[in-house]
Amino acid sequence: MRQTLSLGLGRFGGNTAVAGVGWRAGTLFTGRLDTRLSGPLDFTATLGVAASSRFRIDTEADSATRVSGPVDRTLLLADIGLVLNLTGAKTWHGVAPYVGFGAGWMTPTNPEQDPGGYNAGPNFSFVPSLGTRVFFGRTLAARLEVRDYIWRYEWPLRYYEPRDLNDNPIDPPILAPEVSTKQWTHNLTLTFGVVYAFNF
Repeated sequence: MRQTLSLGLGRFGGNTAVAGVGWRAGTLFTGRLDTRLSGPLDFTATLGVAASSRFRIDTEADSATRVSGPVDRTLLLADIGLVLNLTGAKTWHGVAPYVGFGAGWMTPTNPEQDPGGYNAGPNFSFVPSLGTRVFFGRTLAARLEVRDYIWRYEWPLRYYEPRDLNDNPIDPPILAPEVSTKQWTHNLTLTFGVVYAFNF
């Protein structure tokens, strides 16, 4: 079969990052379409919906009260990529392991900017993956996959030099001066799903 359609349920690992305002872990639902290109290569398109949450930081408040939340948010995770089937166009005793790499876009359904200037909005992502399908016939299979959503956070300057309403400095700062203003994070995800194979 040259195409497969998958529905999956899993756990979005989340990563609050060094500032503590990144996206947290939650339940993930996925839909995926794979189509055979040539030999062992597949083209894949995946759409995920994750129930996540995050904390907010108000840089004008003192260290005891500046963190609020968590607030619940829904994330949309879309990506396309290539998959290398390690057993080619066949299976090994019904098992078809693979590795993949994709690129995509993550966005919350309700982007927002914190009082401290951090923008919790869309982000470009890289998506490496490792998984396997277990076939129970020509058309039905189960899928188990580990993937990592990798994206970058950027921290506002007020995280390093917070000031109150009277423009007085607040100690301690949210981030130390030696911490980079940009941080790449890993958001490991595990999903399990059902696969339907067909020819189109």
